[in-house]
Amino acid sequence: MPIFIASTANRFMKKYLFFLPLLLLLGACKNKKTSLTDDDKVTISDFIEFFPEINTPVRIADTSLLKKTADSALIGYKIFTQFVPDSLLSRDFGKEAHPKLYPLGRVKEKGKEDYLFVKAMGTNKRAAYLLCFSDDHKFLQGMPLVRTGFDNSTSAYGLLDKKFQITTYRERKQGNDYTFKRNVYFFNNTANEFTLIVTEPNEEIIQKIINPIDTLPAKHKYAGDYVKDKRNFISVRDEKSTAWIQFFVHFEKADGCKGELKGAARLVNATTAVYKESGNPCELQFTFGKNVVTIKETGGCGTWRDIKCFFEGSFPKKKTVKPEAGRKKK
Repeated sequence: MPIFIASTANRFMKKYLFFLPLLLLLGACKNKKTSLTDDDKVTISDFIEFFPEINTPVRIADTSLLKKTADSALIGYKIFTQFVPDSLLSRDFGKEAHPKLYPLGRVKEKGKEDYLFVKAMGTNKRAAYLLCFSDDHKFLQGMPLVRTGFDNSTSAYGLLDKKFQITTYRERKQGNDYTFKRNVYFFNNTANEFTLIVTEPNEEIIQKIINPIDTLPAKHKYAGDYVKDKRNFISVRDEKSTAWIQFFVHFEKADGCKGELKGAARLVNATTAVYKESGNPCELQFTFGKNVVTIKETGGCGTWRDIKCFFEGSFPKKKTVKPEAGRKKK
């Protein structure tokens, strides 16, 4: 009889030990958040674990941002900005816009940072961001990985490889030529920033800068070309109203940092014109003096320039050569 009892007890213990890991796993799943709506109480651990675990390399193409995402995965805007500064989104979507946010995945560098990938959807614009959190779940830094709907790019992607190097790639069409820019970064935890280590524009193709407003009328008192050199200039042309001007800015700095923007600016006083569009965080101020214009970036224009440079500086007006008057006949 004791032998039978012991044998039954052993079988019971084996079954219990077999099902124990499964019970613990089910218990853990019950504790994991299945939604992150603004009405939920969410910890930073809940937020990070809401992103599904994936493996490197992680490649996100601009075309993948156009695919529909289930609203059940939606992250509330208030929840998101509880853990990530809203300035990361407002630089692209504007201060008043609240894009829809979806988790794309999460990767852990062993003994180091967590990398989270999030998709942001506006009305006509979409972007994927890379978020970096410390091992103890403190937000460190974020950056746009790939965008669509912001410019005339023909294709773009972002990549986190197995060495945890980050690549951003953008290709554009200029006339009949295709130009590209590839940047490679790594997260520098000493400086707490994404550090650029490689940049590859195809300079052999980017020789001629196409000025899209070059042939437009130039009768406005401030119309003309304000030029430092062939690769750093501001063109100003007429708009329908004299209270407005059209402009095209292109700059290339010695460290390889570049920017380019076309738009219309409104004259707010006798010497100052301001570029600003609804829903767009970018804002530029043009101050006109005697044969010079000074440009200043007063709102985030990161979509149209590299990360660590700005639309700024003074540009002298290029003198126009007047045709010689015909000689009078004697």
